[in-house]
Amino acid sequence: MALCPTPLKQIPITAWLLILIINCDNVFAQAKTELHKLVDTFPPNTGDIAFNAALDDPSFTVCNPQIVLQYYNTASYYKEHKREIEHYFKSNYQPGTETEDQSGYLTIRFIINCSGQTGRFRMYELDTGYKPFTFHSAISDQLMKLTKNLQGWQPATYKGKIYDSYQYITFRLKKGAIECISP
Repeated sequence: MALCPTPLKQIPITAWLLILIINCDNVFAQAKTELHKLVDTFPPNTGDIAFNAALDDPSFTVCNPQIVLQYYNTASYYKEHKREIEHYFKSNYQPGTETEDQSGYLTIRFIINCSGQTGRFRMYELDTGYKPFTFHSAISDQLMKLTKNLQGWQPATYKGKIYDSYQYITFRLKKGAIECISP
């Protein structure tokens, strides 16, 4: 005698719900495992600048690697801030020649440690259409060197405590000349 499958209409609704719950539980368990694998590949905080022996000065240290605050969370700043930064770069930067096609945005991110020292400099370059772009090294190397040499950063403070923090300077360049500096 052969077993005949039960017609679908005759399976009680509770059995359907049980089948659905078991299948969903398996799907969610698998998705959760995949999500954990994905999350483990992210840095602890978006935008963290990890030490890179090929790029970074090994003598620069952060006071607490677990807590490096973002620039917008604290009052880390440069002496008199924008006015002095603009004066420094506009007085020391020399755009050079053959810069007709050198327009866009060059951003340098870095960390200010709890002692006011800077390190872990990273550069991002975009054209005027916000697409990846590479400026002539005479421009990018000079702006990086000037940024690294800029002294007078004040460490971040929050609720009376001093912290490490991220900072950035963005240069809007037009034909190799500095048109604007942010922030």
